Amino acid sequence: MYQVLARKYRPKIFDEIIGQDSIIQTLKNAVVNDRVSHAYIFTGTRGVGKTSIARILAKSINCFEGPTINPCGACPACIQIQNGNSVDVLEIDGASNTGVDSIRDLKENILYLPQSLRFKIYIIDEVHMLSNSAFNALLKTLEEPPPHAKFILATTEIHKVPETILSRCQRFNFKRIPTGIILNKLKEIAHIEEISVSGENLAVIASLADGSLRDSLSIFDTAISYFGKDIKEDVSPVLGLTTKPLVFKLVGSAFKKDYEGGIKTIREIYESGADLRQFMKQTALFIRNLLVIKLNYKSLEYDLTEEEINALIPFAKQKSADELLDMMDIIINADAKYQRISSPLLMLELTFFKLFGIPGKKDVRELIGKIDEIATIIKAETGKTYETDGTGGINRADISGKTDEIYETDNRSKLIEKNEQLESTDSSLDHKKIFEHFTKMDEKLDELDKLSKPGAKYSRLENENPEIKSEAENKNFKNNARQNEDSANDNSLKKININIKKESYGIIENIREIFGGDIERIEKN
Repeated sequence: MYQVLARKYRPKIFDEIIGQDSIIQTLKNAVVNDRVSHAYIFTGTRGVGKTSIARILAKSINCFEGPTINPCGACPACIQIQNGNSVDVLEIDGASNTGVDSIRDLKENILYLPQSLRFKIYIIDEVHMLSNSAFNALLKTLEEPPPHAKFILATTEIHKVPETILSRCQRFNFKRIPTGIILNKLKEIAHIEEISVSGENLAVIASLADGSLRDSLSIFDTAISYFGKDIKEDVSPVLGLTTKPLVFKLVGSAFKKDYEGGIKTIREIYESGADLRQFMKQTALFIRNLLVIKLNYKSLEYDLTEEEINALIPFAKQKSADELLDMMDIIINADAKYQRISSPLLMLELTFFKLFGIPGKKDVRELIGKIDEIATIIKAETGKTYETDGTGGINRADISGKTDEIYETDNRSKLIEKNEQLESTDSSLDHKKIFEHFTKMDEKLDELDKLSKPGAKYSRLENENPEIKSEAENKNFKNNARQNEDSANDNSLKKININIKKESYGIIENIREIFGGDIERIEKN
């Protein structure tokens, strides 16, 4: 009778467990030193070895040749536990035994001694599914079980387990199995099963498993069922994936802003029946690999052959790291909205329209490189060398004090350009008349500023000329008699002042434009 790969190659001893080295070593030490706890809780994602290790631990302490870290696998205890038909090792599904009645039965049965084994083991899988009443009923028994009983709890959602339960158990956090380790295990199984398959196809299967060895073996089983023992073609379409050339093509269209080509590729992917959500995950992973290559971390790439890495290098050069991060954000946000969208094709098209419209961003290192080029040009023109600050940029301390010279050169070139433009025109301006007019405006502004200040009686011209001063005294006498009109006169003076200033500012702007820079001072002849 055929047995699926996940069950056929299920680990039987500690040394066959992969990807959980620290946990295995801890449990081995506990068995050797006779320090096996009365309660353990294993937490981690699916298919990483929680239940398998629970069974191996049960065999280790119940083996007729034990306790031992290498159960013989031949004694009645090992065989019964391995086959799951031992009356003293009870595997309880927490999802189907959620009520307090199930825990009450457990508490009654745990008092009896094991029938044939050294210890009675209770393995409760998906323990987070128990009700609050069931957890509360289990507390006392879990804290002080009979000497012959031990508990091993397993869960994928540790946050749903009450703290009162966690505090009574030794906790082990199972991590996802690295893709490289899963890939090596698949190659080993393929060799044993005499299956001819390329490393590229196995890499696709390993990456699709998301850290679960059981998932990878199930996917491998699917591929074998379709292709047989000679797998030469790409397994992606069979597994509901989009082929890598299509992902390359679509991302290339986004980089080149080829809207027509991108829409055609999206339509092709949709009509092929591929899972669009899985396709977005593939695209995000593709862009992630581009970012890794962009940052020169080639050891972090996975699901890629050396040829594919070389093909991605030109892609990585087309975009900055910030642009690639923006693209990943757009795809991840679209994936979060996938379940609420009635038209997946429309969502996919809109997502890639956003990818097409990402604005270009300059990489910091590219900008530093341009600064170095400017420093080289300055050195060639002025013969002076500027040191960098260690990051490729010009040291500010070195360039300060020399910027005036650079700006002066720049302003001189602008002035020459302005003069050439003025000479090319038929109508030239009379600079002398402009200065005379500006001087008169300056005198008017000075007089009005004097009069607008509170307590100012006479201006500079009135103090210098007695006749004007006498006339001003008469005016002040009349003004004191008419205080109401003073306010109106002051307002009119301010309006005149504003109008004159606006006129003078226009003239100043004309002068600045003619001379190509700011005016430091104006001297009267």
